Amino acid sequence: PSFEVISELFGKATGCSKGRGGSMHLFSKEHHLLGGYAFIGEGIPVALGAAFSSKYKKEVTGDKNSNAVTAAFFGDGTCNNGQFYECLNMAQLWKLPILFVVENNKWAIGMAHDRATSNPEIWRKASAFGMHGEEVDGMDVLAVRGAAERAIERARSGEGPTLLECLTYRFRGHSLADPDELRSEKEKDFWSKRDPIKKLSNQLIDSKYATEEELKTIEKKIDSEISKAVKNALSAPEPPSDELTRYI
Repeated sequence: PSFEVISELFGKATGCSKGRGGSMHLFSKEHHLLGGYAFIGEGIPVALGAAFSSKYKKEVTGDKNSNAVTAAFFGDGTCNNGQFYECLNMAQLWKLPILFVVENNKWAIGMAHDRATSNPEIWRKASAFGMHGEEVDGMDVLAVRGAAERAIERARSGEGPTLLECLTYRFRGHSLADPDELRSEKEKDFWSKRDPIKKLSNQLIDSKYATEEELKTIEKKIDSEISKAVKNALSAPEPPSDELTRYI
């Protein structure tokens, strides 16, 4: 995907956590989105394959225009799974154009990150494979964009992958099944004051890229689109039974 697509994905990922139910089953060939997966870590090998295809097209088939960079997004809990380490090794071994983006929101559902891993600084684990690792403030959209630019440039120049740890937080429970009783109110209050959307809005206004009224207009437009989508989903008829085996 183009850098603009990567940047958009980074922007959407910043400051939020994609739960196993939240992003599952979304797929878009048009937007280069390769889907969500039921179990944590499953998407990393798929992303690795996409990155390999970019390198293969360029070096084996001679497609000089093949400069796509793959971004794999996952949480801190995933970094205790075997796929994570296996794919880091293979990506660095073959110098694949891929970004491993860890959305470290401190909690894997109800398990605190510091209790679940021997070294809580995930970005440092890249050094075990000779890979470049970087920690970034995941609550700062522009900081994440800058880190993405550096990693993409590194990948396209043949320097290989980057492990990017975005320090972020989720403001609610992991899902509807999570009553969110384990995180302290003090912790949640600390992070809620660093809302990345509010911070970016202030930066845009202070830099005179947009006015407060313009941003409010955008918010209203988004609210309208979401309300319309929900209304359409609730009012849509049930699919016929013969749809059950479509695409299978």
